Amino acid sequence: MREESYGLVLGERDLGAGRRVLDIFWGPQHPTSGHTRFIVEVDGDIVVNVTPDPGYVHRTMEKLGETRHWIQNIPLFERLSLPDAINVTWAYALAVEKLLKYDVSPRAQYLRVIMGELSRISTHLYDLGLHGIMIGSSTGFMWGYGLRELLVHLWAMVSGSRTTPTWVVPGGVRTAPPDAFYEQTKGFLQYLEKKIDEFVRVVVKNPVGFYRLKDVGYLSKEEAARLMATGPGARGSGVAWDARKAYKYGIYDELEWDICVEDGGDSLARTMVRICEIKQSAGIIRQALDRAPREGSLVGDAALHRLPPKLREKANEYVKLSGFFVVMLPQGEGTGITEGGRGRYYFHVFGDGSEKPYRVRISTPSWQNLRPMIKAFIGSRLMDLPAIYGSFGYFPPEQDR
Repeated sequence: MREESYGLVLGERDLGAGRRVLDIFWGPQHPTSGHTRFIVEVDGDIVVNVTPDPGYVHRTMEKLGETRHWIQNIPLFERLSLPDAINVTWAYALAVEKLLKYDVSPRAQYLRVIMGELSRISTHLYDLGLHGIMIGSSTGFMWGYGLRELLVHLWAMVSGSRTTPTWVVPGGVRTAPPDAFYEQTKGFLQYLEKKIDEFVRVVVKNPVGFYRLKDVGYLSKEEAARLMATGPGARGSGVAWDARKAYKYGIYDELEWDICVEDGGDSLARTMVRICEIKQSAGIIRQALDRAPREGSLVGDAALHRLPPKLREKANEYVKLSGFFVVMLPQGEGTGITEGGRGRYYFHVFGDGSEKPYRVRISTPSWQNLRPMIKAFIGSRLMDLPAIYGSFGYFPPEQDR
């Protein structure tokens, strides 16, 4: 056996009988959120092994979270995945709420679900658009991002920001939606459901798109469970697990909705799970919009009593963060789990009696899906790697933390 290193080829191994295996670099590259590198072993154009080399966008989120006041971590942590900012910060807020023993106001529970499901739709449209680029469909990219543009306008109505809402706070939420938000959201959902069916017909069921996804990147139900896949990466292989059902946080157990599951285990199945979840999220949002109180405090009693009297009177409209800065984290620990668009977010926060968390541990869907995605790579054709990568919605900034 001999090895050589040249160009993009890391090594070459002669297997005899005219066969050889090449070790090649794949990534990091843009577009399509490809800021990670994989060392791919190929026999001809068949992938026989993949070694991930992550860390190109490592931001030391966990350590940074231990150097500042705990309330200042909300704008920090939402940058783990800006398309899914609400579900990320919701998980952190749940952990802090357990640590501080904060209650959440009934109004905030409904508003969190509405914005959390918009966040899920945002992530799916983001990932479907990038996936379109990966399978050679610029139409799919523009369609996904065009629909998401309408959604971030709704985010801006509520929070003042299109992509960095910094909106979920321990005990509730920061601002109340204007009355126009409720009707415009219903209009958006009606338009979205029509257009997402067209997206499937034009992009996913297009003969080229269909055969780039069908029977590509197979991951069995047993392997998905063993490797602890999450989100569409698990449900596309028939694993019917969703943190919203498992942990019953928020008011999800009061609403009617189903877990989206496909049994195909391939890139097409994972894509169709996303399409299904967009429709399920639309149904959840409609129920929450109809039931959500239009009046009442935006935070629970424990957080409300920390606000100065003048600010307490305005807590039906907005919550100033000044009341949070006087609160120290007690000794102890709290955990928070939410289901984001790509899968499960997990925060573990330790307090030591000071204003800064003693320790913050984070587990993200893309980190958890790295091993299942590698398993799905093996045995595929080299040119199918982008289609498989995109089907998992793999997002390196979220994985590297």
